[in-house]
Amino acid sequence: MKTALLLAAIAATAFTFPASMALSAPPSPASLQQFAKCATDNYEGAELLATQPGSAEEAEVLAEYGRRSCRAPEVGPGVLRGAVAEQLFKTDFGSIGAEPRRDLIEVFTVDSNELVELGADARKRIDYVAFGTCVAASDPDKSSSLLRTAAGSAEEKDQMTQMVPEFAPCINQGERFDFSRTDLRSALAEGAYRLALAQSMDEEVVVTGTRDPSKSVTCKREPVTGSRFRRTVCLTDAQWEVRKRQTDLAMKDLTRQAREYQERKTACITRSLFPGDGGGGPCLMQ
Repeated sequence: MKTALLLAAIAATAFTFPASMALSAPPSPASLQQFAKCATDNYEGAELLATQPGSAEEAEVLAEYGRRSCRAPEVGPGVLRGAVAEQLFKTDFGSIGAEPRRDLIEVFTVDSNELVELGADARKRIDYVAFGTCVAASDPDKSSSLLRTAAGSAEEKDQMTQMVPEFAPCINQGERFDFSRTDLRSALAEGAYRLALAQSMDEEVVVTGTRDPSKSVTCKREPVTGSRFRRTVCLTDAQWEVRKRQTDLAMKDLTRQAREYQERKTACITRSLFPGDGGGGPCLMQ
């Protein structure tokens, strides 16, 4: 059985993120962290990630945080979601591929048929999360490492710089990359949380809405070489194709090496059996 976590359908035209998400004066990392910790400690933080970006439900959950004395910095809701997602990622998983530390986690789903009914702001914000999921799938280890750095630090900048090659495949032709560091961290945090959730499930999971041309991330259970364990690997369709080609090439190389070894062994044994033909002595294979 396949479980679908629908993130978004990709917009066909170029876009920039809405003005409500632009950060003329980025909030201090400490204020975002304080808000996120308050939200997750005093209210079911995952409830925010279960709401659709731009929805009335999202606004109500954020308002509830305020009623519970969780002071939110004056930034767009996407950044606040990212701060909460990062706190939950550290609490619930710690890294992509880790077992969840709670029994039930909800994230928002979007029926592709409903996307056309959404406003432009909501569609762009959903696409924003999709970008983060695509990047997280491209390099889960670096994505997890980035979220372990302090926001705004030199380490964060260095980690983001290393991940730049992962960004291009997650942006469609004609789209504009218009992120601040805070925007990028927020998108990656929510994307990483959703991907970590997908990897924790036993069945195959399809996460749609990435900017990969295939528009999907598929998670599969694969055996761990040299053990009886299995692990979940999540990649875009394009990445699975590359992985398959690499596996096929590796198998062909192993087959070639085995054939060459067999030929050398046959020649060695033949020389050992028929010393009059220039051979003689034991057959010692290296």
